Amino acid sequence: MQLPEREKIGITALKGINILFDDDIYELAYWLLKMNDAKNRGTNTRSRHTVYGVAGIYAVEARLGRDDIVRLLESHGLPPGAIIEYDDDV
Repeated sequence: MQLPEREKIGITALKGINILFDDDIYELAYWLLKMNDAKNRGTNTRSRHTVYGVAGIYAVEARLGRDDIVRLLESHGLPPGAIIEYDDDV
């Protein structure tokens, strides 16, 4: 049984969302995309983070509550389960 494909959002959907500084969520998500691409180079793997996953990483590093960050992202219309991709890949 094949699982349904998850919703994807382009990375620029995170622009303009500021928690501690301008575009901090966007910059973290972009860095994670580039890191995953570097780790997966030469393999058939394509790792990607969800909105929820990026919120969790941000929360740990900033020592903030994940639920608060998730609520903020949802208030900008971002579904927590959506996979963050490069805009050209959405």
